Amino acid sequence: MNTSIFEPAREIPVAGRFDVIVAGGGFAGISAALSAKRAGAERVLLIEREFTLGGLATLGLVTIYLPLCDGNGRQVSFGIAEELLRLSISRGAEEDLPIGWLPGGTLEQKKEKRFRCQFNAALFAALAEKLLIDEGIKLLYGTTVCGAAMDDGTLSALICENKNGRSAYTANGFVDATGDADVCHFCGENTALFQQGNVLAAWYYTVENSALTLHPLGYCDIPDSEKPGGKTPESDTRERFSGIDAENLSRQMVLSRQWAVEEYLKGGDYTNERALTILPTIPQVRMSRRINNAANMTLALDGQFIADSVGLISNWKRVGPVYEVPFGSLCAQVPNLYTAGRCMAAEEDMWDVTRVIPCCAVTGEAAGIAAAVGRDQGKVRSILRKRKIPLHISEL
Repeated sequence: MNTSIFEPAREIPVAGRFDVIVAGGGFAGISAALSAKRAGAERVLLIEREFTLGGLATLGLVTIYLPLCDGNGRQVSFGIAEELLRLSISRGAEEDLPIGWLPGGTLEQKKEKRFRCQFNAALFAALAEKLLIDEGIKLLYGTTVCGAAMDDGTLSALICENKNGRSAYTANGFVDATGDADVCHFCGENTALFQQGNVLAAWYYTVENSALTLHPLGYCDIPDSEKPGGKTPESDTRERFSGIDAENLSRQMVLSRQWAVEEYLKGGDYTNERALTILPTIPQVRMSRRINNAANMTLALDGQFIADSVGLISNWKRVGPVYEVPFGSLCAQVPNLYTAGRCMAAEEDMWDVTRVIPCCAVTGEAAGIAAAVGRDQGKVRSILRKRKIPLHISEL
């Protein structure tokens, strides 16, 4: 049997020309697209593989908007990160309504409860979609990035596949918000894989006694050096999932669904009083592949001054730490390509901090500006300052 086949060379039509293209419609991609448009990019395209925005947070049902504060009553993440959190609960929250951070809240309340919430996935996805459309951003659903076209070391187009077949989309600036650094991989960037691998997770929803309830089964985000939290399957072998292999992802999805249904049925068969309502529709992968460069963020950067900082993030697992995000951690070697969220440069210990929603939004906002105006950190920082976003801890 042949181990490969020959695909004849063919011309790929250019289906669209844009100022900025963002690949991936999770929180990082949403933030990057909004930011690029607001920074002056007239034609912004957001490419999303699924048919719903929000990525792991919506389709994966990880509906926890982790903190924008340091746990001591001090907000550290602002701009689009705060805008999207407030959007997510603008029509009501499921749980964790941040009372202290709403109008009339007190410092004591802010110290008692961090600036976080649990939002409704379907409602947020629809609200975010409307926000992007209202701001003039073009959405392209059901489209997978499968290659990159380079021109003298610069990224000139993304090669994509969808119902129309294979086509190319050109732009001046690009943001890789795929979550898996797919664009960077296609461009030949230096990348690193999540060595530990993802533990099985199966978050799902039920309606019980007229209440919508999230059941967070398993945690992919617990490093081997820490004690695993949450429930694990009774037959758990601590199997790991890379997040970048089709067969591996398919197995993860199957096992996830089976586990969720198994847990639900422990309480009996389906009834209207206790209904299984929503299962995840994408694999619950937390970390997979990222860029790897000299600006990798580490936990040791807690409290340190970073000259090219483009925003601040906290540590969702610990009270106190605050990190300045280096512009360099978002920059690929390809001069017009930027990363955001879990694609950015971060050592493995820090990756579990940079992959979550607040950091995705903070880095997406900065990456979107850079894609619109070019690799001029001074200009990027100037625009962020005009948006009244603190860039250094000393400015809080």
